[in-house]
Amino acid sequence: MSVRLNYHVPAGTQLMTGGRSFFLYPQICGVYRAEDVATGRSETWTADQFLDRSSRPDASRSYHNVRGSLASARIQTGGLFHRDQLNAKGRDTVKLRKALMVGIEALEAEGLKITGPALAKLQNRRKLRDIAQPHYPDRPIWITPRGGSTRECVIECAIMPMGRSLQGYWTRYVDAGFDEMALADQNWLKGNRTPRIHWRVRELIDQAIDEVHLDLKRPQISVALSRLETLTTSENERRAVLEQSELTCVTHKTVSDHVDMINATALAVARDGERAATNARTRGSTDTRALMIGEDVEVDECKLSVLTPVRKTGFWTVLSAEDKEALEELEEYVTSRLWLVLVLDVATRMPLGWTLADAPNHEATLDALRMATRSKEREKIMCGCDCDPMPAVGLACVAHDNGSGLRNGAVKTALLGAVAQVVDVRAYHSGDTPFVERMWSTMESQLIKLLHGYTGRKAGHLKGYDAKKNAVIFREELFRLITRYLIDEYPYQNHYGTTVFGRSPIHVATQLAEEGWAIAVPSPQNRRLHLGWRKEAMITDEGVKVFGLPYNFPELQKFRDSTKRKVTVFCDPDCVNEVTVIVEGPPTPICVDLSWTEMRDMTIPEVLAHYEELRRNDPANLKDTRVRLARLR
Repeated sequence: MSVRLNYHVPAGTQLMTGGRSFFLYPQICGVYRAEDVATGRSETWTADQFLDRSSRPDASRSYHNVRGSLASARIQTGGLFHRDQLNAKGRDTVKLRKALMVGIEALEAEGLKITGPALAKLQNRRKLRDIAQPHYPDRPIWITPRGGSTRECVIECAIMPMGRSLQGYWTRYVDAGFDEMALADQNWLKGNRTPRIHWRVRELIDQAIDEVHLDLKRPQISVALSRLETLTTSENERRAVLEQSELTCVTHKTVSDHVDMINATALAVARDGERAATNARTRGSTDTRALMIGEDVEVDECKLSVLTPVRKTGFWTVLSAEDKEALEELEEYVTSRLWLVLVLDVATRMPLGWTLADAPNHEATLDALRMATRSKEREKIMCGCDCDPMPAVGLACVAHDNGSGLRNGAVKTALLGAVAQVVDVRAYHSGDTPFVERMWSTMESQLIKLLHGYTGRKAGHLKGYDAKKNAVIFREELFRLITRYLIDEYPYQNHYGTTVFGRSPIHVATQLAEEGWAIAVPSPQNRRLHLGWRKEAMITDEGVKVFGLPYNFPELQKFRDSTKRKVTVFCDPDCVNEVTVIVEGPPTPICVDLSWTEMRDMTIPEVLAHYEELRRNDPANLKDTRVRLARLR
């Protein structure tokens, strides 16, 4: 058996919900008549409808209209219904007077008639103080101020008003239905409220500010004032024809105050545009976007604010013999800014993969994604890191913006093939991928700005510092520094972002890993098929050969004598031990092994570098005497 309550609602109760306000009047049979304050239309609500509307998160009930009075109307004039809407002095005043009203109510219960002379008697004031003091523990209540200056007395203690003032407060308090806000003074309504500046002059001030001061060149207020004087003169000529009074131009301080009233967001929209203002002043993220490692991953690319020297290549063949002889012993350098592609896990704030590129492209993005789904022990050893990097994780959802290296067919196809959801966020909306966007500022302030060749955040940021002359960090050294920062430094710093609560990213990752909250890593064959490199080769007796590496397997030799010997080979650039071969016709891919055992456990870039080292001494230059004699024989 369930109990169904029929709540008592006093007539005249005001209910505010959903941006609308209603006066409620109970009727017979448990229904309510609701009058819309704005339109005056009446509605009939059942008890269930009343409970549903009054229990909404934005619902608010007030009983100020239950007993109509001048005091309740006075409260509603300013739109202030809660003590916290007042300033500190106003809240203290209401608290003191509310305590005194409790004392007056106790005196009335003892049989005292509440009048001004009665509340002015010393005996009654002492009783009133003793009752009110526990309800106002902030400062001692004094019955009468001592002689001399009362400035220090007001700071150290609270002075009880005189008898007639207390009677006036009590009357307002009772008429308002014992609402404490009836005791507040409306000091903000004091003074002359007549506008001193003509409404047309205000329009001209706005016009002058819009036309001059909000320009992208950001001129001074004095320029806007000159424009205002011109507009005022033209307006006075028009008003003279209509026989209207002449307008007076305002001073520099008035225009300056008018500009100060423009908030920072409106100023950013006017000068930088809505798109830039939205990107710079967007709200943050206070939601739990991921609970598992790899559940939500953000990818972004950024042009680093540091110059790196790069050797000029491709110009030697076009030089004359004299220029080659003169420049043979010299090394020419140019400087360039590299791009960093970063993959960041949202649940732990741990960096999963990163790579440097000359320009944003899909190869660099796929390289960072492959790094996220594999072990990073190689980078740890090569870069001399002391701590362990983040292990390989799977990717369930990948969010990125419209960067040229991110939003393209090659990246989307690879991620969808790896069973990852792709989320395209809006351009110039940093709030859509806030975690990786914030990571750039953290890295720049802690690492990039400390490097030689730092260019600054914007043009002219570092005056007197020549970034080109100080560019001495090569690409390999820059990657080594970034890797050591992302493995040894950043994961062990306290993070105060949403859901982290001051823990370090490595601590969060360790806790989630121990509880088994991580996305499974894709299989090696899936990594090769969707994230690897694609090549075409012919099947021979030795198998297939890609990048100069031979691969073979007995299953592959069955197609040696087939008419369709041309196959597609997918290889993992980070591991050359196996490749996947797709033969036209059979539905199952074939995994073949590397038959050149000396090259096992190497990467394709390392293999190509090894080839380059072996071929560096070309016998065709005929500089070696033994080579020349051999050719003569």
